[in-house]
Amino acid sequence: MAEAHHQKIMKAVKWDKENRSVKVEKVKVPKIQHPLDAIVRITSAAICGTDLHTTRGRIEMDDHLTFGHESMGIIDQIGDDVSSVKVGDRVVISGLANKIGPNGSSILYGTFGTGDYGVAETASQEDGGQAEFMQVPYADDNLFPVPAGKGSELDYLLLADIFPTAWFALERAEQVIGDTVVVFGAGPVGLLCAYSAFLRGAVRVYSVDNVPERLAKAKSIGAIPINFSHGPADEQILKLEPQGVDRCCDCVGFECLNEKGENVENTVINWAVNVTRLYGGIGQIGVYVPKDIGAKDPATMKGILPFPVGLMWVKGISLKGGAVQLRLYQDVLLKLIQSGKAKPSFVFTNKFNIDDAVKAYDDFGNRKLIKAVFQFPSKEHSEAEAEN
Repeated sequence: MAEAHHQKIMKAVKWDKENRSVKVEKVKVPKIQHPLDAIVRITSAAICGTDLHTTRGRIEMDDHLTFGHESMGIIDQIGDDVSSVKVGDRVVISGLANKIGPNGSSILYGTFGTGDYGVAETASQEDGGQAEFMQVPYADDNLFPVPAGKGSELDYLLLADIFPTAWFALERAEQVIGDTVVVFGAGPVGLLCAYSAFLRGAVRVYSVDNVPERLAKAKSIGAIPINFSHGPADEQILKLEPQGVDRCCDCVGFECLNEKGENVENTVINWAVNVTRLYGGIGQIGVYVPKDIGAKDPATMKGILPFPVGLMWVKGISLKGGAVQLRLYQDVLLKLIQSGKAKPSFVFTNKFNIDDAVKAYDDFGNRKLIKAVFQFPSKEHSEAEAEN
């Protein structure tokens, strides 16, 4: 096991449940608690739209939990039974906490830095990686090694969640070469979904949002922007594609807005059914939950939404959704990054010091930026600062 930390105290982005806000706290550096644990010194940690479900009052989260499920860094310590990684390895931390079950299958153990999504009664809420150090349980299952050094840091960071998630959306929609694709949402996941659609051979990709800066970014990668503040997105798309499109991806979820800027939770999925052609496919990876504490009525609180099942059936549409199994896609996407064929870090627009976490969350929540990342100083710099 590695030597004890020189730095006993660290900074972390915590959830203040009483005031329903984020705050930066000084807390103890985590220690190995189990032989399968690892301690990772974080080098980069991103803010995700999933984090905003908590700050906006839609998802409950344990008080004082550290945010962050998109993190990477250098292994600082390992437990005695960790076998696949070693101290000094550069690793991406899985966005979900898994462990290998008795039959070799992956079992959800918990979530890192996110709230209660109702995914499993037994899933625990574990501290995430928006901190200088992170304790990672079941390290062999939740750490993904990437090449040593400092290169491609922000590209590799996106392997923690949203690059595999974006790719998975297209898998769920059953995209094939030559398809036309609509991606609802031009936030970071939606942008990476549009980008991935081109990598997978789409001939046309429409990007739907109401934030001009996001749509400009989508246009810069070749997507056709659709601003739904100018009218219902389905009507705009059908004027351009009268027979409908081959595939749709919902990268927004239950906090979606209609053309009036109102949160109507079934807006995007209804638009998607309307614009998907006969026997086309929809991939639904935007979050919908059975525990929406900020919903307006009892049914919506349970994730029960009006849905055009009749139209879906008549059109023979395939609809698949859910959360990605990250390890199924990380290897192939890593190869795309290493080959130079993919550079997903284009979605990042702002870098922050952890001390500026409140501003980072405010700017992201108010759509003043597209994607934010906390970056941390080197080990040598941190130790010198701690000694002072």
